[in-house]
Amino acid sequence: MRFIERRNSDNPAVPASGKPLLNRNIGLTLIELLIVTMMLAVISLTIYTVFSNGIKIWNRINQEMPQEELNIFFDKFSGDLINAFSFKNISFTGKDEEMSFATFIDSQKLQARTVGKVHYFFDRENGVLKREEMDFSDIYREEIGKTQKILHNIKALKFYYYVYEAEKNEYLWKDEWDKDHLPLAARIELEIMYGDQIGKFTKTVSIPVSS
Repeated sequence: MRFIERRNSDNPAVPASGKPLLNRNIGLTLIELLIVTMMLAVISLTIYTVFSNGIKIWNRINQEMPQEELNIFFDKFSGDLINAFSFKNISFTGKDEEMSFATFIDSQKLQARTVGKVHYFFDRENGVLKREEMDFSDIYREEIGKTQKILHNIKALKFYYYVYEAEKNEYLWKDEWDKDHLPLAARIELEIMYGDQIGKFTKTVSIPVSS
């Protein structure tokens, strides 16, 4: 009996009675649990803040890009219409979602600035405004010209034509024009989707030779 008591006394977790005590080092205390929870909350908040700021920066960058793209388009659109003129083989045709007319273009095929035809048309299915240009040789040979996608993410688009109605003796905007002479001006109205917002833009260009 003494031998057994001596062996138990060597192990502080086992008393002389032979029954082991509970190990107080196993598991987490309430304070430790609170500390861990607080650390997880701080880490989660930090990750969320970084992620949220990243999204804001990304949205800001992508909101600036459509404006830059739009400015480039307006410059090109204005230049085409300012240089528009009447030409016997190229008539001015204007509809609500497309227009075509004679103007001067820089022909890569001819390596020169020459008479050509420009056709703007809205691809409603893909939300894209396209510009097709044909130089005089393309028109003469009835070949397909060069087509570019110049504006994207378009929700709505419409062309208008400012004309003088002699019968009514008044100036007005029309959404179609197929007369022999050019309209006095042309206007485009756009709704473009960028981010989660829709921007509305309008550009009016006078056609000098129409007067």
